[in-house]
Amino acid sequence: MAARDEKNRKRNQSGSYYTYGNVAYELQPDYTPYRVREEEEERRREAARIAKEAERENKVSFAKMVGVAIMLFIGCIAFMGMHVMVDQAEVSLRREKSKLEDLKSANAILEAELTEQLDMDYIKQEATERLGMSEPQPYQVVYINVPKQSYTVQHDTEETKAEASLVDKILDFFKKD
Repeated sequence: MAARDEKNRKRNQSGSYYTYGNVAYELQPDYTPYRVREEEEERRREAARIAKEAERENKVSFAKMVGVAIMLFIGCIAFMGMHVMVDQAEVSLRREKSKLEDLKSANAILEAELTEQLDMDYIKQEATERLGMSEPQPYQVVYINVPKQSYTVQHDTEETKAEASLVDKILDFFKKD
């Protein structure tokens, strides 16, 4: 059969041919024209380029998704850390408030005891009975006069006068000349 096809092909090239049987001759040549091969190669290149772009876009979108997931994870960790810090601060605040309440109650108790002990009759009784003190004799009492101004204020006034007198001395020195 292949021999007959070859024989028919040779006849086909001469321009006249006879068909034996029901087999049609091959009208398409065995080779593809040069431009068809170029077009197919160009289509293959374009398909490869489109496939590479799609793969690159997939990689970029995957990288973006991974970046977003990492940022979300870091944000969640930071949020949980801040929540833990706030809870610890609240616990510390409650602890300090309870300490403050304890100290306030202790202060109230001590203040009540202090006001109880500031009674002059109670002080006189404690001094005479427990400490063995007695009232002073009239010759043991000495009265002194205390100025109404404090010592510090008087001291400041004296320094100002001393400085003024020093300035006056300097001015007097120059006035004489």
